[in-house]
Amino acid sequence: MPSEVVSEMMLIVLVIIVGTVILGFSFAYLLPQIAFSNAQNQASNLASSSSVSVGPLLLSSSGNSGSLVVELFNPAYNGTLYVYAFVTPSYEESSAGIITPTSPSSFSVYFPNGSTAPSYSVSTIYETNGKILYGSGLTVYKVTFNTPITIVVNNVNKNDIVIIWFIVNEGGYYFRIGYTYTGVPTT
Repeated sequence: MPSEVVSEMMLIVLVIIVGTVILGFSFAYLLPQIAFSNAQNQASNLASSSSVSVGPLLLSSSGNSGSLVVELFNPAYNGTLYVYAFVTPSYEESSAGIITPTSPSSFSVYFPNGSTAPSYSVSTIYETNGKILYGSGLTVYKVTFNTPITIVVNNVNKNDIVIIWFIVNEGGYYFRIGYTYTGVPTT
């Protein structure tokens, strides 16, 4: 009789240990998935409630750089976001939403008072549908919603467009919540 009790106790302890291990693995797998899904939903909500306003690309007198003014507007949100700008030939205008940078971009971002926006390095950037948009690191500039900013881009000419990405950090994940592009106005 005592040996049966010991056997049953060992079986109960074994079941509890196995159950705890399975539960631990489940949480280790599911919690990051849930966190990513929540971050994705928040980014998607920001994307759907925001609008972009962008001005033309104005080339410098030397013709090697240009500037533009852009703003991401969301009346219900005053948080921070990151911007990234890169140059591409104007014939790729119809693909502006899917083009990604092929080399590091040279640009600076300025606030209305003339101060330079702080730069940051970000890693993987996702689309709001959860797919990876860009898998390498980028240097972006931190700005705020509802504030017009001036972007000065180097190595641009009249046959180029500048694509601007708007990126937010939700739950430690970076999402592109919008983009726009602009070029030199035609005369």
